Amino acid sequence: MRNACGLLFLAVVPAALHADPPRILHASFPDGSALEILTQTTGSSPIDPRGEMGIGPGAGPQDMVNRVVIDRAGNILFAYNLEASQGAAAGTVKIRIDPISPASEATIIKSSSMGGRPRFTGAHLPTVAAVREFSAVQMGQAVTLDILQNPSTGEKIYDVIRPIAGSAPVMSVDSVPARETISLNRITVRVNGKSMPTPSSVIMGEAIRIDIPRHGAYILAAADPRQADFTKIARADGKTLTWTIGSDRFEITSAANVLTQAEKGELWVFQDRHYQPDMVSLQSADTVDWLLPKR
Repeated sequence: MRNACGLLFLAVVPAALHADPPRILHASFPDGSALEILTQTTGSSPIDPRGEMGIGPGAGPQDMVNRVVIDRAGNILFAYNLEASQGAAAGTVKIRIDPISPASEATIIKSSSMGGRPRFTGAHLPTVAAVREFSAVQMGQAVTLDILQNPSTGEKIYDVIRPIAGSAPVMSVDSVPARETISLNRITVRVNGKSMPTPSSVIMGEAIRIDIPRHGAYILAAADPRQADFTKIARADGKTLTWTIGSDRFEITSAANVLTQAEKGELWVFQDRHYQPDMVSLQSADTVDWLLPKR
């Protein structure tokens, strides 16, 4: 595999972040912004979806969140500095990705050379070649950072970074129990075998909404929303999500697995028959209430 973006670095995090059951990493920032981060692949490379994070020196005088992407054997694949703040528009978050700082890189490499985890051999950590900034990421949206790609197979390894509801207004990293999440990355949509034009976007959440012209709006939930209008009729199988209502069969294909915690699973579906969109559109949230039609 080769680098797609350049090189990066990270700071050491406690081994407790690797305890079972499955967990996911959250980062909080001083103005109340917060992010969720995980690694995904379009193929079958043995990655650690969670990876590691810590707080360490940034390029300037202030500390930053350090993100390290690792494989299942604990070897570092990539590292970078990460920060977030409230965006200029209401309800948005500004996300900034920086190359790993020399001070953080030195700390990581020194720890690795003394038998620490994660492991790395080499003079410099792989990191981004330049600063990347996303000025207005909405809640329910996500951004991706390509890390590695295999030219012969087309497989990509990438980080998914999405804003979440903040907590304490301090800089911190935490490992929280992972809940099943739906992830759609540059999808294709087929209805009764016919493809439909679809936006090239990335969304992630415990619930998603897909508006499909001539067929209405559909809300899918990874966990039982305990509402009568939802029925358990959709199935996720790897990168494919399907459901059938009446004589119509819907098939969504994503660049990576539809579920973040399991290879296969069943999902709950709500159909809004009254709404008729002009184009395919996507939304996500961590509760179906945000996606249901307003009454």
